[in-house]
Amino acid sequence: MRMSDHAFNRLSVLKKLRAAEPVSRTALARLTGLNGATITSIVRDLVARGLIVEEQLASPGRGRPRINLRINPEGAFVVGATMTDDGDLLAEIADLRGHIVSSHRDELNSNGTLTDLAQKFAEAIANAIAASPIPADRVAQIGIGLPAIVDSRNGTVEHLQTFTGAPFPFALTVERELGIPTRVDNSINLLARAEHWFGEGTGVADFMVVLLDLGLGAARYHEGQLLLGSHGIAAELGHTKIVPEGGRPCGCGAHGCLQAYSSISAIVYQAAEIAGEARPGIPAIRNRFAALIDRARSGDREVVDLIARGGRYLGRALANHINMRAPERVIVLTKSPDLVDFVSGPFFEALHRDTLPLLRDLGRVTFKETDDSAFARGAAAMVLEQLYGSW
Repeated sequence: MRMSDHAFNRLSVLKKLRAAEPVSRTALARLTGLNGATITSIVRDLVARGLIVEEQLASPGRGRPRINLRINPEGAFVVGATMTDDGDLLAEIADLRGHIVSSHRDELNSNGTLTDLAQKFAEAIANAIAASPIPADRVAQIGIGLPAIVDSRNGTVEHLQTFTGAPFPFALTVERELGIPTRVDNSINLLARAEHWFGEGTGVADFMVVLLDLGLGAARYHEGQLLLGSHGIAAELGHTKIVPEGGRPCGCGAHGCLQAYSSISAIVYQAAEIAGEARPGIPAIRNRFAALIDRARSGDREVVDLIARGGRYLGRALANHINMRAPERVIVLTKSPDLVDFVSGPFFEALHRDTLPLLRDLGRVTFKETDDSAFARGAAAMVLEQLYGSW
């Protein structure tokens, strides 16, 4: 659902100001495309709320002194929190400019229910605030990212693999525990926000982020806003059907999904099946994948072909997306840079072959390494966007 024009204008002003500060009102009007009266009204309100500060500069002549604008970094603080691969909960506190001022980790040790997971997040966030120089009453909002299907409108977790109790009101549970407004979203959406605020998507209004990891997902910005479906759930690239007849079973219950071929877990599972072995548990997948990469580097044709097929299918899926939407940029993120060495060749070959000739700008598609902190930064960006647009 698109935000109101007023909220969108306010968000645009604060984003442009953050990227270019210090700037004058006149320059801000030029950067945003808004008229002077709209800029004056928005800036007056934001100054009154303490979100923007004015800097008076001496005039070189006899005219009125110039006034530049800056975001007040201490106007508000937000918390971004996420789960890490090594079993920790990571909570980072950011100021209104999006700069991380404090970071804290707690061990997860959950009993596998969403109720317990929400309680663990609340405890970790409370510990992060207590360990930081920021008083709890200065934290305006909390953002949490989960590798789950989430209704981002109300923070309900609809499905999270290995955790029971869905659907579960995750945001409401943490908010009641801490007394701070809380938002929850899918981790892929948060990566897109992190790229929009801090990475290659900065200043780009229309781009797509793909996460090639244990699972496979994507998120998209259009006209400077994250796109969400009518149910508040992001589109699931990993569950688009790449093999329509007789495809491999997927964890979602369907067959032929992209995720069942191109994700890291899918590659590990297929290798185990070929070897006649049982599927490894989720904690063991990264180590098993590292061993497969070693085999690929040694010239193991079986493993090389598995990875190549995953790359071709991913390239075809993104060609379909480019043919339909023609985004300015596509950023494929992975925590496993070794994978890129084997997947990128067949990926770009399929991408080029299946993309319409008019849209064959392969420079728009890049691979990039990411890490756990990007999810927490994205969670912080999520609540900063909310604050920027709503205050």
